[in-house]
Amino acid sequence: MIFCLLLLMGLLLRCYYIDWNKELTGDEVGYNKMVLQLLHEGIYGYAPYAYSEQPNAFTTPGYPLFLAGCYLVFGYANDQPPIIQIQALQLFIQLLCALLMYRIANRLFGHNGISLFVMGCILLHPTFILSPLFLLTETLYGFFFLLFVYFLVIAMQKGRLREYFWLGILFGICILIRPTIVPFILILIAGIAVKHRRGGIAHVLRPVFLLGAGFLLMLLPWWVRNMISLNKMVWLAEQSGNPLLWGSFPFTRRPAVDPTQDPAEMGKMAYQRIIDGFRSDFFTYLSWYTWGKMMYFIQNIFPRLGFITENLVIRMIIRTIHVAMALAGFAGLLKMLVHERRNGSYLLLALLAFCSVVLYLPFSPTPRYFYPTLPLCFLGMGYLILCIQRRRRQL
Repeated sequence: MIFCLLLLMGLLLRCYYIDWNKELTGDEVGYNKMVLQLLHEGIYGYAPYAYSEQPNAFTTPGYPLFLAGCYLVFGYANDQPPIIQIQALQLFIQLLCALLMYRIANRLFGHNGISLFVMGCILLHPTFILSPLFLLTETLYGFFFLLFVYFLVIAMQKGRLREYFWLGILFGICILIRPTIVPFILILIAGIAVKHRRGGIAHVLRPVFLLGAGFLLMLLPWWVRNMISLNKMVWLAEQSGNPLLWGSFPFTRRPAVDPTQDPAEMGKMAYQRIIDGFRSDFFTYLSWYTWGKMMYFIQNIFPRLGFITENLVIRMIIRTIHVAMALAGFAGLLKMLVHERRNGSYLLLALLAFCSVVLYLPFSPTPRYFYPTLPLCFLGMGYLILCIQRRRRQL
């Protein structure tokens, strides 16, 4: 009964707060033009606020291909995107994310009450209520990211070979939508090797091979396309210079940066700014690239609380609860890292959460980057509750 009520509340809140058929803004404009160019001319290329006119690898193809599929299925009369249909589809995907959170928590903790709590967090949090509103990567990436986490937990618990193949496929899909966490695959391989080390080298190589095969199966078409269309090897995307430059201005959220510049030149400018900054003002840049930017990620709720309410007191209360939950979640994840080193599911989950934050620190200080880490913080809170219950039983 609680399960159904939570789902119903989540559905009604999203239907109420979503601005159906909203005007496109920011990156949504670029995605729309990109998809129209792909459908009309067969050219895959992205340019901020404009048509690229030439093929490029500015962004990975996961979300643009999802949008292109929606345009074809739902139609796009007069080159207008089917915004309402895409928002409705993303709303449904968001509810699936809540179901995945319930399943993940149940597998990790074996406790229905904690699983419902974690599920309720994602259904009632403003970030997840509002994210289906936007034609951005968050909702689609969040779904495949949680599906990856689910198979990660299953693989660590059961150790069957087929789970590792699906794990590689899901990780590849995540990278094709948002490529930043690709270094985590090295930690994943190390975790698999530790889990299967007692069976000898053959028992280690089989799951690693299947993981790599699934991953390559997803990435290979993108690499082949880049070689054919661009005559060069682009492993992930060429846009990293843009957010890297935006993130090189200490304690500044909206620096004066021209987004239409060449990403490669922006990357060179960013590296030079970072090197000069550490040389001339070391402690300012050190604080910015550690706790400073992390607090920007956490404190500024994506997208904005103004979509929920204009009442400053209510917004302050929501933000305070959000920050407290995030910090409590990190405390739970840190406790996992320290006290659950022999539990592969807990250990890799905690490492994934910290990697998801650390790997975004060099880039622009936007709260969108904290989106996939927040569900992991909810799981960290669930672990803290489990530890409290265990302690009470012992006492």
